[in-house]
Amino acid sequence: MINSNDVIGAWRLLAWEIDFEGLDEPVHPFGTDPIGWLVYSADGAMSAQLMSAGRTGLGGRSIRKLSDQERIDVLETFFAYAGRYRIEGDVIIHEVDVALNPDFIGQDQHRKAVLEDDRLILTGNETDARGRQRRHCLKWQRI
Repeated sequence: MINSNDVIGAWRLLAWEIDFEGLDEPVHPFGTDPIGWLVYSADGAMSAQLMSAGRTGLGGRSIRKLSDQERIDVLETFFAYAGRYRIEGDVIIHEVDVALNPDFIGQDQHRKAVLEDDRLILTGNETDARGRQRRHCLKWQRI
């Protein structure tokens, strides 16, 4: 069982792996060296931003001036959401208010939480668009 005092503060992303049903090796959606921040505040707010390392710059251009493919590349290498959080037993529930993916808005994202010294491991299970089960595992280190 964890409590909010265990997680309050800032965390740096170490790894994001997805285990798909039927695959032997995990998938690393943002590569093996992703970058990310996860912040939990004492007043119950949370924010998470994750991205691929080595993202290509826009050369000073506005995102509105990019080609469709360039915008897709930007979208596929970044993920973020924020809102409130609550803890129930060993599960942290993120109550999403704002998100890059509009489908997350208004949703509760359940993450089983395990603390190991200065590391926080969050896991969540879901069914993908093809009906396969997948398990996300995000490993964070306290900053």
